[in-house]
Order: sequence, then C-alpha cells, then structure tokens
Amino acid sequence: MSERLQVELQIRDSARPPTRCELEVEAFPVRTRVLRALSRLGICWALAVPCILIPLLHFVLVPGLVLAGPVLAALAFRATVVVKTAHLPCPKCTKETALEPNTTGWPATFRCTHCSTTLSASQAPASK
Repeated sequence: MSERLQVELQIRDSARPPTRCELEVEAFPVRTRVLRALSRLGICWALAVPCILIPLLHFVLVPGLVLAGPVLAALAFRATVVVKTAHLPCPKCTKETALEPNTTGWPATFRCTHCSTTLSASQAPASK
C-alpha cells in the first residue's frame, strides 16, 4: 500500500526553518516487517551452515553470520517505510536532487547532489 505523507525537511548545521514537501512512501505493516526480519535471519543462518566445512575460515565466518543474523533482522524490522520518490527540492539551492532508491525509515537522510547539503527528512506532525 502506497500513501503520500507530509514530510518536514531540515538542513543540518543551519538556522533555516524546516521546509515542507511531499514524499511518496510505502508503509510496511507489522506482518511485512516481521517477514522481512525473519527472512534476513534465515538467510544468514543458512549461510552459516555450509561455512562450517571451510577450513580455518569457519572460525570467523560461522560466528560472524550467526551474530549478523539478529542484527540484520533488527534493522529490517525497524524500517517502517520505504521512500519511493525519486527527486526532492533542496531547501538551500532550490534545485531538484536525486534520492537514493529504497531509502528506509524515519528520519531519512539525503545529500543534495548540487550543493552537498545534508538533509534530514522526518514525518511532519499532523497540521490542524
């Protein structure tokens, strides 16, 4: 399910007021977030099993993959939205800047391709 949300943009290290714009995002329901987390956990642990047979490297690979599984699962579960918008106006230079595809979660951080300003986007509070 895709929905348009109001997003408040703020320039880091600047006294400029926040700028409002719209981003198209896809919200992840809890079921999808759990499935994403479990798939990442399963993949890491499934890769750890054949690594047992690799001489010497298994001392690093197996514990690394066993520990990486829960970390990647937690990061996947934490992402509540994925940004679908491809371009965003920069509040500083007012030019359109391209966004990295599949940026997840709030606050999302972007860098303007023209002026290299770091932008932080978070969901704006509901206006009355």
